[in-house]
Amino acid sequence: MLIPLILSMAEPIKDKGLSVEVEDNKGVKHHLKGLICGGKPYLKVKEGSLEYSVDPSNVKSIEILSQEGDQLKIKVQLKNGSSKEYSLSSNTYCKAKSNVGEAGFYLRDVKAIFIKTEDKKP
Repeated sequence: MLIPLILSMAEPIKDKGLSVEVEDNKGVKHHLKGLICGGKPYLKVKEGSLEYSVDPSNVKSIEILSQEGDQLKIKVQLKNGSSKEYSLSSNTYCKAKSNVGEAGFYLRDVKAIFIKTEDKKP
């Protein structure tokens, strides 16, 4: 009985003008809109003992480098050209919109994510 209640409380995907290309582990590229990871409009990553909330609209790409236990090592390239390696849970679940409906995936099943911010026209 709790499952329908939990699903109904899920945050809807908000279109922030982000066009997202996800390349999965099989090499298939998926063209999606918006991105919510871990139920948040930002990505929670760790560097050392500190945790950061990364806004996808500032990101150019996220590359999954390796998995060690339940942690993923990722490389985040920002739109300003800088890049840095972080870690996050391999169980991080993301979702986005597609032409056929909502797409969902675990970051552990992805090679890379490329993000493009689109200008909204009035």
